Amino acid sequence: MKEKGMRIDLLKLLIYILKRSWILIICAIIGFGAMYYYTSFCQNDTYTTSGTMYVYNANPNAVNYQYANASDLDSAVRLVDTYKVVVNSHKVLDAVAERLSAAYPGITSGYISRTISMSSVAETGVLAVSCTTDNAKLSADICNAVLDAAPAEIIRVVSAGSIEIIDYAGVPVFPDDRNPIRKGILGALALAVLAGGILVLCFLLNRKVNDSKELEDNFTPPVLASILREKKENKDPTAFLLNEKSPMEVIEGYAKLRMNLLFTLSGKKNNVVVVTSALPGEGKSTVASNLAISCAMSGKSVLLIDCDLRRASQRKIFNYSRRSQGVSEAVIGTADWRDCLVDTDWEELKLLPAGQFPPNPAELLSSPAMAKLLEEAGQSFDLVVADAPPVNVVSDPLVLSTAAAGCIFVTRQGFSDHREIRKALIAAEMTDMDVLGFVFYGETLERGYYYSKRKYYKNYYHAYDNRNKAEETNGRTEKK
Repeated sequence: MKEKGMRIDLLKLLIYILKRSWILIICAIIGFGAMYYYTSFCQNDTYTTSGTMYVYNANPNAVNYQYANASDLDSAVRLVDTYKVVVNSHKVLDAVAERLSAAYPGITSGYISRTISMSSVAETGVLAVSCTTDNAKLSADICNAVLDAAPAEIIRVVSAGSIEIIDYAGVPVFPDDRNPIRKGILGALALAVLAGGILVLCFLLNRKVNDSKELEDNFTPPVLASILREKKENKDPTAFLLNEKSPMEVIEGYAKLRMNLLFTLSGKKNNVVVVTSALPGEGKSTVASNLAISCAMSGKSVLLIDCDLRRASQRKIFNYSRRSQGVSEAVIGTADWRDCLVDTDWEELKLLPAGQFPPNPAELLSSPAMAKLLEEAGQSFDLVVADAPPVNVVSDPLVLSTAAAGCIFVTRQGFSDHREIRKALIAAEMTDMDVLGFVFYGETLERGYYYSKRKYYKNYYHAYDNRNKAEETNGRTEKK
């Protein structure tokens, strides 16, 4: 059975991020607050001052700024870039450091290089030298020392005619504007973008099945039904059993599974269905028991066989005796399978327990005696549902392939893994097990636009729920 290739759904990615937009908002608030606090209270005041100088070019082909065209201005800007390199050279910076060493012991050319910046003024030959430090006088002294030391080196390297200092730097009176709001906004954007990137990465690395459409898009077998998994505080397995008081949407989910399954079984070699999953914990035993109950409630005779000869999950759900004989005894020949049947609360539903745990479950399930048991059961009941262990854990469900019409894979929302499902499908294909379809079992099922809000969805079922109408009618009768 070939599966379709995995694709990145940009719409799902957008929805995934939007559903977690609160994370982005919180990160933005934290980023804004952190940068605002750091800028306002932790960052030292800085002082910036600047001076300018103008370079006269001795080259006859140099730019005449009085009659400059666009090409000349480009040349001028490139010359200014050259001046910047010269000013940042070790020769200039070492001369500046030596000049300031008496007033500022320990000052280095590396420190000076980090504090100064240069730019052209309005794309002309005027070079502006700026210096920023946490000391106002130091900023002015460094800037002026650069203005005094740079001309000689620029003239030597660039062969300029002369250099004129236009303005020396003055000592700034006020510190630079920290602008904590602007930096806070930058911090908010940076942290929000980082959080968004992490969310995208989590989405790409997430291989869990989140909705039934993922099964339809990525795998060949159809989705027979999407069934709502009730959220119950009571973890007792019996609390998940289908009954007349179950929510209407749960009952209808199993009814849809029942109808699609019976339609799929038409034309198959028998009426034996194996219910399994890729891994434990996906809800296969609950789905198997409720599928059997749903079919029994519709009037069909159903046999539920606990084929898990290692854990016997149906024992916890139906509370039958631990010593009850079942599949193990029937296969080895110490009991007749008909004598091992257990009655349930549903007249049309019988249960065949797993029996005592054997040392060789796979061998028993693959034996001719097991095939005969399933054949006889299929002739005695309208439907036989076999609850089998997970495919990727043991080979037990696969050995039933020759005796069953096919299997149903139960996938649980937010739990089942695409890679494990693919592995299970490959194993089923290798043993010629016919995969009839998937059952998507989840707490939050995707619905259409009109029913996207839960209150509308419940109101929709309430209108078609005869149980509610009967209770309302009885209530009015009692009042009268």
